[in-house]
Amino acid sequence: MKKILLLIFLLNTFFSFSQIEGAKEISKEDADKLGNIKKKGIKFGVSFGFNQTFDELVDARISPIDTTLTLQNTSRTSFLLSTTLSFAILSKWLGGGRYYRKLDVSGNPVGDPYFVPSGLSIVTSINLVTFNSALGGAGLFNQKLDGGLGLGYTFGENVQLALTYEMISFRQPRDFLKELNGQTVEVNGSKLMSLNLDDNDYFIDKYIPSISLKIIYILN
Repeated sequence: MKKILLLIFLLNTFFSFSQIEGAKEISKEDADKLGNIKKKGIKFGVSFGFNQTFDELVDARISPIDTTLTLQNTSRTSFLLSTTLSFAILSKWLGGGRYYRKLDVSGNPVGDPYFVPSGLSIVTSINLVTFNSALGGAGLFNQKLDGGLGLGYTFGENVQLALTYEMISFRQPRDFLKELNGQTVEVNGSKLMSLNLDDNDYFIDKYIPSISLKIIYILN
């Protein structure tokens, strides 16, 4: 339920920002005439994309037929929702940039011109699910978060395409449990009838390297 509410909130934020009065691209000459040109530096955004782990992911269950442990490989591909921070690199040689002015509700240019670098960017990302969990616990400090680092390419003012190397936490069976595949699991002389994913005696949070391809909507 929390994940659904978080997704609704983020989508609402996405469309709210996308419906701001807007901006108009202007030429460098016009920007120079107006003067006081601002430059966008670090960009904050929300990303949507797909993640592919390098290692196999294993699902462990107790068979309801004969109470034996069954291990199965699960999909290594998943959908990922993240927050991102990025800053442009090599924009002078790869992509350059564009100049803009904000528009008021009547569509008239207002305020100082600003420059948005195009081309390559360094991108860092934090998985929103683990970020939300940290906020609901003891806070962000000393918390384990899923995230990654990679390169992005900026298109226009508000869109990036990024490829990142991620470290994502997955709930996985402990090694001793994997060795019991196809066997019954006995605890104090009694057969184990079910497994609880939250039971730390049998499962562990394991960080697995992966690669993600994502589209980023820049919010600032």
